[in-house]
Amino acid sequence: MKYIKTLSLLLITFIVFSCSRINNEKSSVKSLVEERITQKIDIDAMGTIKDLKIISVKKVNDTTYKAIYTFINEMVNKEIRVTRNYTFTINLDSITNEEDLKTEMKSEGEWKAWF
Repeated sequence: MKYIKTLSLLLITFIVFSCSRINNEKSSVKSLVEERITQKIDIDAMGTIKDLKIISVKKVNDTTYKAIYTFINEMVNKEIRVTRNYTFTINLDSITNEEDLKTEMKSEGEWKAWF
């Protein structure tokens, strides 16, 4: 009986540890992806945007992530929202491609298609 209790306790400890490790790895990957996307946006904008906010990043497949972000375009002084797919290398080290899905401008409190 003592053996079964000890074995059960070890099994439960292993399961809890495994789950927390998986969550940490997912969090680490998400942080890396968000960091790379933020860097890409910043570099591409060449200093023409402010108040960049990543709204969401969702995994599409192993190397593609869909990001929604907003910023203030200093040239038109308006808030812009962009939805874009980013394709990464297999190790998520760098972005190899990006695909614009939707670009919107906030006008009178509503998001309207832009471009």
